[in-house]
Amino acid sequence: MIVLRPDVVRFGDVVWEKVARVSVDRLSSQTIDEFDDLGPHVVFVDVGRQRAVIRVSQEIDGDDFGGPIPGELEELSFVGSAGSDADRVKVKADAVVESVLNKVSDYGSTRVITLIAVSSDGSVDPITVS
Repeated sequence: MIVLRPDVVRFGDVVWEKVARVSVDRLSSQTIDEFDDLGPHVVFVDVGRQRAVIRVSQEIDGDDFGGPIPGELEELSFVGSAGSDADRVKVKADAVVESVLNKVSDYGSTRVITLIAVSSDGSVDPITVS
């Protein structure tokens, strides 16, 4: 999932300004694959464990000493739309900040915040889309 220029991005009570994009990637943390004796190709694959990684790319103007700290756990929410209020989608997840990276180039400064979504009990999808 990719949301370009989301309308609002919140992490707990803090509104993150000038967010260029939010991406949600779903990755396997444990892949199980099995082979049989008939050939070299996989005959069974399952994903035993998975994680949802959220990356928030934010434009930074001038000096910026703010930003979250790795280990912080809050509810992340963002709203995106495809051009009208009827197409508005709200995404929510409890998430832990994994890293905060800042980059400066000739075209400006950006901050990329990487978060890991946390499930309430391990069986519930940590990402809610409404």
